[in-house]
Amino acid sequence: MDPFNLPIEWALQLLTGVLPDPYLSLARQHLLSPDSTLQSCKRHIMSTIEAFISTLIPILQPLVERLTAYIYASPDVVILAGVLLLLVMVLQVLSWMRRVLMFFTRLAFTLVFWAGMAAVASWVYRRGVEQSASDAMFWASKASGYGLGIWNFFMTEWQRYEAQDKARGHAKYDRP
Repeated sequence: MDPFNLPIEWALQLLTGVLPDPYLSLARQHLLSPDSTLQSCKRHIMSTIEAFISTLIPILQPLVERLTAYIYASPDVVILAGVLLLLVMVLQVLSWMRRVLMFFTRLAFTLVFWAGMAAVASWVYRRGVEQSASDAMFWASKASGYGLGIWNFFMTEWQRYEAQDKARGHAKYDRP
Protein backbone atom coordinates (compact mmCIF):
# COMPACT_ATOMS: atom_id res chain seq x y z
CA MET A 1 0.00 0.00 0.00
CA ASP A 2 1.32 3.39 -1.02
CA PRO A 3 1.63 5.72 2.01
CA PHE A 4 0.85 8.75 -0.18
CA ASN A 5 -2.59 7.31 -1.01
CA LEU A 6 -3.62 7.09 2.66
CA PRO A 7 -5.17 10.59 2.85
CA ILE A 8 -7.23 9.87 -0.25
CA GLU A 9 -8.36 6.51 1.17
CA TRP A 10 -9.25 8.12 4.51
CA ALA A 11 -11.27 10.80 2.74
CA LEU A 12 -13.10 8.17 0.73
CA GLN A 13 -13.85 6.20 3.92
CA LEU A 14 -15.26 9.36 5.52
CA LEU A 15 -17.46 9.92 2.47
CA THR A 16 -18.83 6.36 2.62
CA GLY A 17 -21.92 7.38 4.57
CA VAL A 18 -22.43 10.55 2.54
CA LEU A 19 -21.99 9.54 -1.09
CA PRO A 20 -23.84 6.68 -2.80
CA ASP A 21 -21.81 3.58 -3.68
CA PRO A 22 -21.62 4.25 -7.45
CA TYR A 23 -19.98 7.64 -6.80
CA LEU A 24 -17.53 6.15 -4.31
CA SER A 25 -16.49 3.39 -6.70
CA LEU A 26 -16.08 6.00 -9.45
CA ALA A 27 -13.92 8.14 -7.15
CA ARG A 28 -11.81 5.13 -6.12
CA GLN A 29 -11.37 4.16 -9.77
CA HIS A 30 -10.24 7.64 -10.84
CA LEU A 31 -8.22 8.63 -7.78
CA LEU A 32 -6.51 5.42 -6.69
CA SER A 33 -6.02 3.66 -10.01
CA PRO A 34 -2.35 3.52 -11.10
CA ASP A 35 -3.36 4.85 -14.53
CA SER A 36 -5.21 7.90 -13.20
CA THR A 37 -4.00 11.44 -13.82
CA LEU A 38 -3.59 12.07 -10.11
CA GLN A 39 -1.32 9.05 -9.68
CA SER A 40 0.79 9.91 -12.75
CA CYS A 41 1.24 13.50 -11.49
CA LYS A 42 2.19 12.14 -8.07
CA ARG A 43 4.75 9.78 -9.61
CA HIS A 44 6.25 12.62 -11.67
CA ILE A 45 6.50 14.93 -8.63
CA MET A 46 8.02 12.20 -6.46
CA SER A 47 10.61 11.32 -9.11
CA THR A 48 11.56 14.99 -9.41
CA ILE A 49 11.93 15.29 -5.63
CA GLU A 50 14.01 12.10 -5.47
CA ALA A 51 16.29 13.37 -8.26
CA PHE A 52 16.73 16.68 -6.45
CA ILE A 53 17.54 14.97 -3.14
CA SER A 54 19.99 12.57 -4.80
CA THR A 55 21.73 15.59 -6.34
CA LEU A 56 21.92 17.40 -2.99
CA ILE A 57 23.24 14.47 -0.90
CA PRO A 58 26.84 14.58 -2.28
CA ILE A 59 26.92 18.34 -1.79
CA LEU A 60 25.51 18.42 1.75
CA GLN A 61 27.18 15.30 3.16
CA PRO A 62 30.66 16.90 3.69
CA LEU A 63 29.04 19.95 5.26
CA VAL A 64 27.02 17.82 7.66
CA GLU A 65 30.14 15.81 8.59
CA ARG A 66 32.13 19.00 9.30
CA LEU A 67 29.27 20.41 11.35
CA THR A 68 29.01 17.19 13.34
CA ALA A 69 32.77 17.18 14.02
CA TYR A 70 32.63 20.84 15.12
CA ILE A 71 29.72 20.12 17.47
CA TYR A 72 31.60 17.20 19.05
CA ALA A 73 34.69 19.38 19.44
CA SER A 74 32.92 22.25 21.22
CA PRO A 75 29.78 21.40 23.19
CA ASP A 76 29.47 25.03 24.33
CA VAL A 77 28.09 25.93 20.91
CA VAL A 78 25.39 23.28 21.32
CA ILE A 79 24.44 24.64 24.73
CA LEU A 80 24.34 28.19 23.37
CA ALA A 81 22.20 27.07 20.42
CA GLY A 82 19.89 25.22 22.82
CA VAL A 83 19.51 28.30 25.02
CA LEU A 84 18.83 30.47 21.97
CA LEU A 85 16.29 27.94 20.69
CA LEU A 86 14.61 27.90 24.10
CA LEU A 87 14.54 31.70 24.13
CA VAL A 88 12.95 31.81 20.67
CA MET A 89 10.36 29.21 21.71
CA VAL A 90 9.49 31.13 24.88
CA LEU A 91 9.13 34.37 22.92
CA GLN A 92 6.92 32.59 20.39
CA VAL A 93 4.66 31.24 23.14
CA LEU A 94 4.48 34.69 24.73
CA SER A 95 3.56 36.15 21.36
CA TRP A 96 0.76 33.59 20.99
CA MET A 97 -0.47 34.41 24.49
CA ARG A 98 -0.48 38.12 23.65
CA ARG A 99 -2.46 37.45 20.47
CA VAL A 100 -5.03 35.36 22.35
CA LEU A 101 -5.30 38.00 25.07
CA MET A 102 -5.74 40.77 22.51
CA PHE A 103 -8.37 38.76 20.63
CA PHE A 104 -10.48 38.19 23.73
CA THR A 105 -10.00 41.77 24.93
CA ARG A 106 -11.11 43.09 21.55
CA LEU A 107 -14.01 40.64 21.59
CA ALA A 108 -15.07 41.78 25.08
CA PHE A 109 -14.93 45.47 24.15
CA THR A 110 -16.86 44.80 20.96
CA LEU A 111 -19.54 42.92 22.89
CA VAL A 112 -19.77 45.71 25.47
CA PHE A 113 -20.07 48.30 22.69
CA TRP A 114 -22.86 46.44 20.91
CA ALA A 115 -24.61 45.71 24.22
CA GLY A 116 -24.52 49.45 24.92
CA MET A 117 -25.90 50.19 21.47
CA ALA A 118 -28.70 47.67 22.07
CA ALA A 119 -29.43 49.26 25.46
CA VAL A 120 -29.62 52.73 23.90
CA ALA A 121 -31.87 51.43 21.12
CA SER A 122 -34.12 49.76 23.70
CA TRP A 123 -34.17 52.94 25.78
CA VAL A 124 -35.15 55.05 22.76
CA TYR A 125 -37.79 52.50 21.78
CA ARG A 126 -39.35 52.45 25.26
CA ARG A 127 -39.20 56.20 26.04
CA GLY A 128 -39.74 57.61 22.56
CA VAL A 129 -37.42 59.80 20.56
CA GLU A 130 -38.43 63.15 22.09
CA GLN A 131 -38.27 61.98 25.71
CA SER A 132 -34.97 60.15 25.04
CA ALA A 133 -33.47 63.30 23.54
CA SER A 134 -34.64 65.30 26.55
CA ASP A 135 -33.15 62.74 28.94
CA ALA A 136 -29.90 62.65 26.98
CA MET A 137 -29.59 66.45 27.12
CA PHE A 138 -30.25 66.38 30.88
CA TRP A 139 -27.53 63.77 31.51
CA ALA A 140 -25.11 65.48 29.09
CA SER A 141 -25.56 68.79 30.95
CA LYS A 142 -24.96 67.03 34.27
CA ALA A 143 -21.81 65.33 32.92
CA SER A 144 -20.47 68.57 31.44
CA GLY A 145 -21.14 70.35 34.75
CA TYR A 146 -19.17 67.71 36.65
CA GLY A 147 -16.42 67.83 34.04
CA LEU A 148 -16.21 71.61 34.32
CA GLY A 149 -16.02 71.34 38.12
CA ILE A 150 -13.16 68.84 37.87
CA TRP A 151 -11.39 71.10 35.33
CA ASN A 152 -11.73 74.15 37.59
CA PHE A 153 -10.42 72.19 40.58
CA PHE A 154 -7.44 70.99 38.53
CA MET A 155 -6.64 74.49 37.28
CA THR A 156 -6.84 76.06 40.76
CA GLU A 157 -4.55 73.36 42.15
CA TRP A 158 -2.16 73.87 39.21
CA GLN A 159 -2.06 77.63 39.80
CA ARG A 160 -1.53 77.09 43.53
CA TYR A 161 1.45 74.77 42.94
CA GLU A 162 2.86 77.20 40.35
CA ALA A 163 2.64 80.01 42.90
CA GLN A 164 4.42 77.86 45.50
CA ASP A 165 7.19 77.03 43.03
CA LYS A 166 7.63 80.70 42.12
CA ALA A 167 7.77 81.63 45.80
CA ARG A 168 10.56 79.11 46.33
CA GLY A 169 12.39 80.23 43.21
CA HIS A 170 11.83 76.95 41.38
CA ALA A 171 9.73 78.26 38.51
CA LYS A 172 10.39 75.47 36.04
CA TYR A 173 8.10 76.67 33.30
CA ASP A 174 9.15 80.33 33.20
CA ARG A 175 12.72 79.68 32.02
CA PRO A 176 13.50 80.38 28.36
